[in-house]
Amino acid sequence: MFDPRLERLAQDVRHAAKAMTLPVNLEQIAAFDDILLQPIAVHADFNGKIEFLPDENVFVIFHPDPATYEYPTRLRFSIAHELGHFYIDEHREALVRGESHSSAAPFRSKNPREVEADEFAAALLIPASTMDGSINKRGFLTLAEICRTATVCRVSRYAAGIRYVRMASEVCQIVLAHQGVIKSYFSSDEAHLSGFGKLSVDRLHPTSPARHVNAFGDIGEIREQDHPIENWFDRSGGKRVWESCTLLGEGYSLSLLSLEEN
Repeated sequence: MFDPRLERLAQDVRHAAKAMTLPVNLEQIAAFDDILLQPIAVHADFNGKIEFLPDENVFVIFHPDPATYEYPTRLRFSIAHELGHFYIDEHREALVRGESHSSAAPFRSKNPREVEADEFAAALLIPASTMDGSINKRGFLTLAEICRTATVCRVSRYAAGIRYVRMASEVCQIVLAHQGVIKSYFSSDEAHLSGFGKLSVDRLHPTSPARHVNAFGDIGEIREQDHPIENWFDRSGGKRVWESCTLLGEGYSLSLLSLEEN
């Protein structure tokens, strides 16, 4: 869901810290509000955590050490997520009271507080203006445009894809799969309103180009395929689904599904 409150908050934070150029400078934002960024050597499952230290009266974001952490875009998202816990009033007040939290990987948690911090992070790192122009002009973005946005904003292609479907006015989904098994997906508001918010499959269809790109493609290459609707949804009839996909690496693929009228 596109949350106007979090959009305004993220924009206000960028303006106040004079961090308006892309990619957004998270260190500059943290320094503006005297938030300490503390890199630490961590295990693979640690993404980040913010704590309030009452004796020092300071907030500290603990995050993986960028010198040894192999996922720089995930690290940026994790820091932006923790900043969300600081800038969203209810979250910051809970931290001051001594409440703790454990942040999951981006867009994995079902905890409403963690979902809000994810949405703030996406709005902070990928300003709506980076997508608005093309969406308003044509009504949609291509997967290639989403990938270019990810590069400009220094975020993962998956995060940029989720950001797009949150803003899109078309019936669409972004689907993350690993070796053909669907790991997660997000649907646009229009998809939910039209009754196409939930996929009926847990694996990519055998004709999905994402299966072929995993076996024979190059990272970043985009392939496309037209599908009958029953390949993805518990429906039949005259509608078609257009799939654009790209290889992310390590067996992962990303697909953008768009519903088309026959």
